[in-house]
Amino acid sequence: MASPRDVGGKAANLQRLQALGFRVPPFTVITGRGALELRGNALYAVRSSAIGEDAAGLSFAGVHESLLFVREHEIPAAIEHVRASARGERALAYRAQNAIPFDDTPMPVVVQQMIDARVSGVVFTANPTTNDVHELVISALFGLGEGLVSAGFDADTFIVQKADLSIATELAEKPERIVFDREKGTGTKREPNHEPNARSLTDDEVRELARTAIAIENAFGRPQDIEFAFDAGGLYILQTRPITTIDEYGPAAGNRILWDNSNIVESFSGVTSPMTFSVIRRAYAIVYKLFAEVMGIPPATIRAHQPVFENMLGLFRGQVFYNLLNWYALVRLFPGYEQNHAFMEQMMGVRESVSGDAPQRTSKLALLPIAWRMTRNFLGIDKHVAGFEANFKTHYQRWLRIDFDSLKPHELMQLYAEFEDRVLWSWRAPIINDFFVMIFYGLLKKLCGDSGLQNDLLAGEGGIESAEPAKMLLRLAEIARPDPALSEAINDGDLPRVYRDFPEFGKQLDHYLDLYGFRCMNELKLEEQSLKDRPELLLTYIRNYLAVEMKPTDESRIRAEAEQRAFALIRSPLRRMVFRFVLKRARIGVKNRENMRFARTRIFGLVREVVRAFGRRLHEEQLLDAPEDVFYLGLDELRDYVKGTALTTDLRALAALRRAEFDAYRADSTIDERFETFGMAYHRNTFRSRRSPVAAMDGIRGIPCSPGLVTAPAKVLRSPDDDLRLNREILIAERTDPGWIPLYPSISGLLIERGSILSHSAIIAREMGIPTIVGIRGLTGLVKTGDVVTMNGSTGEVTLHAT
Repeated sequence: MASPRDVGGKAANLQRLQALGFRVPPFTVITGRGALELRGNALYAVRSSAIGEDAAGLSFAGVHESLLFVREHEIPAAIEHVRASARGERALAYRAQNAIPFDDTPMPVVVQQMIDARVSGVVFTANPTTNDVHELVISALFGLGEGLVSAGFDADTFIVQKADLSIATELAEKPERIVFDREKGTGTKREPNHEPNARSLTDDEVRELARTAIAIENAFGRPQDIEFAFDAGGLYILQTRPITTIDEYGPAAGNRILWDNSNIVESFSGVTSPMTFSVIRRAYAIVYKLFAEVMGIPPATIRAHQPVFENMLGLFRGQVFYNLLNWYALVRLFPGYEQNHAFMEQMMGVRESVSGDAPQRTSKLALLPIAWRMTRNFLGIDKHVAGFEANFKTHYQRWLRIDFDSLKPHELMQLYAEFEDRVLWSWRAPIINDFFVMIFYGLLKKLCGDSGLQNDLLAGEGGIESAEPAKMLLRLAEIARPDPALSEAINDGDLPRVYRDFPEFGKQLDHYLDLYGFRCMNELKLEEQSLKDRPELLLTYIRNYLAVEMKPTDESRIRAEAEQRAFALIRSPLRRMVFRFVLKRARIGVKNRENMRFARTRIFGLVREVVRAFGRRLHEEQLLDAPEDVFYLGLDELRDYVKGTALTTDLRALAALRRAEFDAYRADSTIDERFETFGMAYHRNTFRSRRSPVAAMDGIRGIPCSPGLVTAPAKVLRSPDDDLRLNREILIAERTDPGWIPLYPSISGLLIERGSILSHSAIIAREMGIPTIVGIRGLTGLVKTGDVVTMNGSTGEVTLHAT
């Protein structure tokens, strides 16, 4: 392919379009040294292709002459006419204005076969009016494009959203068109019997054109101005050039990525430290690659998808997001993509599916080995889970006995490597079970239809370890309740007095901390303080329990009534058998999922202690200003510093730089829960959604998760630093994680802005019989502490009462 320096910008762009496989009318390029080769009795367009023409920032639009419908014998004269325009007044003034030197070398010229166009027009791959790179604009009319470019005829306008190819259409009256006659040349034709408002392009043609234009934009890496024509045989691309006015307003084109923080915000809310992100990004890459191997995805396919595994997550303004397109790419590797991707969206709490994301179909024969491996893993799920739990318990008990402060930095790194080797690379059972839950919960929900019974059917399963911390604290409250002096010390929050005057109770608190001291709100964020760092929180939880009469919940009743209702709707014995099979496996999967997530919390607790010990070593060696500054470094940066492969050795300066950046994010963390980026993700992207914000409504609705009708005052909590005193209020939060469980016995209902049906909040609330609704958009902006709220955990409806 020739260089633009040899053939000029227009010709180089046409050659590139042709090489990329786009349908371009046949053409040849005439340079100073070129020769003319033409075939057939065609008509031609003769266009300039100056050096720099149709380049970024220098379009030369309208500067040089172009001649259309040129006959073969007229071409030499047409070439000279076009070349002469390079010395015309407009061209010389344009060059002077842009400091472009004049070159006496004959200007390259494109001679291109004309298309007998049924419809012609222009596509802008970024809206030239609003400079919006998320949508493209098509102007189209019947006949030749000269009607749009030269005659100024009105044209139909189609605005297409790149995300889902949705179309907004504005039709124009088009009573005239430019046509060509071999005897008379070009002229205007009026068609009195033609409907003046007829559509120039069908929706299918608009989408075909949009996909083609987006592909061209991606290939050229910038927003494009594209001329097109449809003839009887389909779509032609006549030329493309950059939109010279869009660069200063929008990001580079191409590399569209869809980011969504869905229920990952449940684990990593708000600003998350660089250290935490470096750990979880690596963990996700390891675990999901392992999952693909276990499920029988061929090694060659796994290697081809390595960028997918390594980029499951992103970090924007300190907040963690799913790279959603890569999640779809992962699910596409498995059989049944059309159904499975919907189940994945339910599990992840994704509110909007990715429209137009057509899967590449894999032959049924190629999928058979994967389907068999999936089936075998599902049938052996109990064995997988038991093996995982035994392996984890063995290593975890040994690691708990280690004094991390006695280890040298290289030994701390070796210990972290052991965590990865013995836990992450053995994470088969949790990830298989997640896929298991995704499938069987999705099937259960589908079998239940719109009844919402699937949530009630999962209540009262028992054996969920994440609920044990709250149950243990409830027992401690019952021990303290009959003792006025102990209750007084607890209500005063006087932890030293509790330990001094009530040593037996203090031993119970220590036992709790030994078992669950790694738990805290935001417990997967390594920078957060655990209960061991803030044991006084235990008294806050127990004080809440003492303030109210604890009523036993009857989850078994809810479960039994749901089963009765469900089976009453199923008449066929075969359908009953299928329903029981799906229900049993959904229950097993949900319980296993929650219990194995508890293992994840425990290993994160150990990682937190390893990183803190490393921070203390670095501070002692005067390499950091404070031990906590270690959380502003990445895991690989610590490892590289120890083994001599660091790119930056001034850790103090690096941590200070990051601290300043992340402090700015905390001060202004304005970012939407779902947005797109183009080009370089951090350059010229706003991280804002194109959707309108949710307006306040009299009726607020979310996803029902646990049944119950409650009216009570609201208590809005955002962090462990808030006032955590509760007395049967309805707890309102943006998101929750397992560290919030000790608050649950003190509330009458739970409303969560984020999360999914299978989020931690939903699972534990069902187990504890607490009415719960999740996924309520804009909730914390609509409700404030003290507002009276009615919630229906069966329908997902929330009513905010006037005060």
